[in-house]
Amino acid sequence: MQPNGGIHTRNTIKSMAEAMRSIGEGCTDEDLIRKGFTDRQIALFGRKATELATVMAQAA
Repeated sequence: MQPNGGIHTRNTIKSMAEAMRSIGEGCTDEDLIRKGFTDRQIALFGRKATELATVMAQAA
């Protein structure tokens, strides 16, 4: 399911989730692009990053 499936993929998802949390509710693709993520990364990893960001927020 994950391209590359390696540590780079996991790190990208984690970084994106952290960016989503720092931006807060209502985070958009444009917000993530401003944080340095590409359209392709958002398309590939956005759903997983959103899930992780939600879990991280609930654990806090």
